[in-house]
Amino acid sequence: MRVVFRVDASIHIGSGHVMRCLVLAQELKRIGYNVLFATREQKADLNTLINTRGFEVIALQKPYEWSTPNHSSDYAAWLQVIEEQDSLDFIKKVKYADLVIVDHYGIGATWHETVKNKLNCILTVIDDLVRVHRAHIIVDQTLNRPPTCYEKIFPCKALTGTDYALLNPEFTKQRQILQRSSPSCDDILLTMGGIDKPNATLKVLKTLATVKQPRPTTVLLSQQAPHYSAIKEFAEEHPDWVKHVEFVDNMASFMGQFSIVIGAPGSTSWERACLGIPSILIPIADNQNDISKALVNAQAVKLIKLEDISNQLISSIEYLDNHWEYYSKQNFVLCDGMGVKRVTQTLQEALQTC
Repeated sequence: MRVVFRVDASIHIGSGHVMRCLVLAQELKRIGYNVLFATREQKADLNTLINTRGFEVIALQKPYEWSTPNHSSDYAAWLQVIEEQDSLDFIKKVKYADLVIVDHYGIGATWHETVKNKLNCILTVIDDLVRVHRAHIIVDQTLNRPPTCYEKIFPCKALTGTDYALLNPEFTKQRQILQRSSPSCDDILLTMGGIDKPNATLKVLKTLATVKQPRPTTVLLSQQAPHYSAIKEFAEEHPDWVKHVEFVDNMASFMGQFSIVIGAPGSTSWERACLGIPSILIPIADNQNDISKALVNAQAVKLIKLEDISNQLISSIEYLDNHWEYYSKQNFVLCDGMGVKRVTQTLQEALQTC
């Protein structure tokens, strides 16, 4: 069986879409499928990482002129070419596939119909915006998202909620180790995603520095980020309490070392929940609002707006310290880390019956 992922990473898109696709890709490869990625090479892509993980990358045509999104919801600009052109280029380069998996806010129903008709494949979409799709299977890992949100738009198999969160299986193993009633340390993990365009990371660090004795803080930020140099410089100036890490190979065991995480919403929200780690969420894009609202309603996080970091962060950390056990339990029940197994089983069944 030939499986092709259509996904991009870039300075505008970030890295989360590729990272969750890699988790599913590795599980499909483990059970014997031939897995490839079709991506558009661009600034801050993750094509080298995809290759390093053992997957072939099919390079799609670059645009004549690169687009800059006008705002964080300008998803058409994320694609860099018109949807029809992307679909035709995909078909031409890929040639054939039994299963196509799309994780891209810039791709919608027009692309789906074209590719399904030309390749005669099973089409799966990973999404969390409740958009119009023409897929056989939809995966939306948003907390408490009902499948009817998609099924009433177009007949499909909708796998919704955190039971289908695409986490590395290592999180399930680490989860069994970390069942606890109190944190094992005071260390903070700061991770605002792979790109962090608004540089929330530096705003957080400067606020943490205002207390007399800042907590030990590890910053996870890659060289792909536009403000990488500024964060590296800050860490070098404050070696007594700041540690800067560029890349982590085993995120589950790494994340398990911390008592609190300060981060952006997204797939890492379910990683933190799986391990029972309380967190402070700082949304940095419009598409993170649904996740933030669901986690606040579940009483699993403290939420801070970007502009309120300086006056709310320290008090939010103190609040989580004082209510750590409660917030840890609230997170722990939200996600068991078995989502990739459930999604893979559904994909297998679809391929067997087509």
